[in-house]
Amino acid sequence: MKVPEGVFTQVPQTVCRLKKSFYGLKQASRQWYAKLTEVLYSRGYTHSSNDYSLFYKRTTESNTFLGVYVDDILLTGDNNAEITSLKAYLDLTFKIKDLGPAHYFLRMEILPTKDGLILTQRKFAKELLAEFGDKDAAPMLCPLDSNHKLAADQGDLFVDSSLYRRIVGKLNFLTDTRPDLAFAVQHLSQLMQQPRIPHFQAV
Repeated sequence: MKVPEGVFTQVPQTVCRLKKSFYGLKQASRQWYAKLTEVLYSRGYTHSSNDYSLFYKRTTESNTFLGVYVDDILLTGDNNAEITSLKAYLDLTFKIKDLGPAHYFLRMEILPTKDGLILTQRKFAKELLAEFGDKDAAPMLCPLDSNHKLAADQGDLFVDSSLYRRIVGKLNFLTDTRPDLAFAVQHLSQLMQQPRIPHFQAV
């Protein structure tokens, strides 16, 4: 690797040491996460023991929570001064863009009320039904009978396996607010290797 134009060194044949990871490199996301973790720890934040993408800070005066998804951050809490201070510090460290109050994040609608927030996937569910032509389907309590077991080798192979995988993947997102679908989605996701017509009918 040659020294980039505009960089002058005293010693010929100098090798550059990369101090900042480039976006898109294999290790970039890990390096970004490690740096973000270091910055948040320095501000008194802790990892959630249940989810490493969730950080929190609890004091006698406030509770602040920070969710990380790749390079997006969702920040909430009951102390506006702490939130403003953290945003300013993150901007100083990383040059962030503040998009204001969240309305839609990871297929989740966030609706503020006087008592707090409502999280819903109504919009996502409607888009999902429209995308796969089930907009006028009759509602059901549980769309897949828990006693109904699908066999991996049952029926003819389904022609478009990517369509099957796409539907099951999107249904998996829906289980965030619809845990009643979790059993059915988990059962159907076990058949993604070679989906068959009865599996697609079940989806």
